[in-house]
Amino acid sequence: GSSRFCLKVQALKAVADAPRAAQMAGKRKEAAESGGSGKKAKKATGAEPAELEEHDFLDDGADDEDDEEEEEQIHEGGEEEDEDEGEEVEAPKRIWRPGVDGMGDGEQLEPEPGTYDMLHRAQVEWPCLSIDILRDELGAQRTTYPMTAYVVAGTQAKQTSDNRIYMMKWSNLYKTLKDGKDSDDDDDDEEDDEDCDEDHEAKLESKGVAHPGGVNRVRSMPQAPHIIATWADTGSVHMWNLQSLRKALDKSAEKPSLAQKPIYTSAAHNDEGFALDFNPHETGRFLSGGNDGKIFLWDPVQGGWNVGADAPFAGHTGSVEDVQWKKLGAGSESTFASCSSDRSWRVWDIREKSRTKSAVHVPDAHSADVNVLSWSPSVAELLVTGSDDGGFKIWDTRHITAGPMANFLWHRKPITSVDWHPSDETVLAVASEDNSISLWDMAVEDDRAEGTEEVPGEAHFPAQLLFLHMGQQDPKELRWHPQLPSVCISTAGSGFNIFKTCNI
Repeated sequence: GSSRFCLKVQALKAVADAPRAAQMAGKRKEAAESGGSGKKAKKATGAEPAELEEHDFLDDGADDEDDEEEEEQIHEGGEEEDEDEGEEVEAPKRIWRPGVDGMGDGEQLEPEPGTYDMLHRAQVEWPCLSIDILRDELGAQRTTYPMTAYVVAGTQAKQTSDNRIYMMKWSNLYKTLKDGKDSDDDDDDEEDDEDCDEDHEAKLESKGVAHPGGVNRVRSMPQAPHIIATWADTGSVHMWNLQSLRKALDKSAEKPSLAQKPIYTSAAHNDEGFALDFNPHETGRFLSGGNDGKIFLWDPVQGGWNVGADAPFAGHTGSVEDVQWKKLGAGSESTFASCSSDRSWRVWDIREKSRTKSAVHVPDAHSADVNVLSWSPSVAELLVTGSDDGGFKIWDTRHITAGPMANFLWHRKPITSVDWHPSDETVLAVASEDNSISLWDMAVEDDRAEGTEEVPGEAHFPAQLLFLHMGQQDPKELRWHPQLPSVCISTAGSGFNIFKTCNI
């Protein structure tokens, strides 16, 4: 019924701008929470209202306003008698639909209290188009707070000489404070909160090195996270050893050189590009794909890499937008996928002698450019692709003739990033130019009884949509953290977010 759906969708609402615009401000609930539990039973939406200053983190649970919290309930079942027969019955609340419903001047989006277990935001001097997560030695599957994450990012500065690669340590990442607390509790705990605010302040430490040109994409080697690859907008692919920067993040006494140079550079592509990936199974093996439509296999050799420019993988008739090695299964160490502006995606086996013969070819996979793809880390043969048409599709590479297993044309603008959850085989994240990041669970089915009355706006949200994260402007790339369960990190024109939602 309608109350069930309110467990799955907590609506964003448009509210008047307030003096506390730089903080998370949700104080009223637009959707009810009723009985039941479990991550598959919830769907939520969240947003952040404002940007931060350079190198700042903000715990979005902080809220100094003392307004009394109100809760609006949507009831399931029969009608109730009005105490005053002349009183007009209030119409049910409408779920705000991004891309459909407008916002007036002075209005902004606010998240419902409790929708995030953790949400922090940060910025560096210039926007970063690409990020990657550095694996660390702090332990796998860490669930306790405060959390720590290491991230690498590359900038797109106005002046070429201002571009940097940033190695960052995000630490003291506590749960979102006060989220969902009653105002009475806030009053009682205000004094205690003031005492501990400083202790709970998230920290961003960064070390930067100059980069020749803007960074289109950045990738860290899984087996040696301090080895970083960058695709420059100058048309070159660079390899970097940033071990000194990585160590300096943990030891303040370390003074790394800020004038480091790449340990290897290739200008073999005829144009710039975006596609990069390290092989997770064989140390140092690497792929680069460019706007020239070619994919080069880099084999590590003494003193650098042997870039296979004389034998590129050539089959796409447009720019190669993304490449990724297969993550598990038979032959995964020699299998990768690629996608292109020619609207197709392919699967390649590097053991095949002919570099123009792909093992799988899906022409016209989407109605527009195929921008991004991601192999499932749990189900070997599953692949998700995202397109300029705003849609994403899930494919079983063993049964291509059957078409996609799932096809969601929900976002209103191009898809910029996709990533499968590291351990939940049915969950994935999607970023779009419509300024939103959506989290999906393919295992959820719409099991509402026929004839059930819908909450206004409910039909806009598919049952599989678990969460809609908003507030970032121009999202470019997202990653699930492999060692922090269900923690997602994203970069956008307005900065970085690291968040964990309430329902995954």
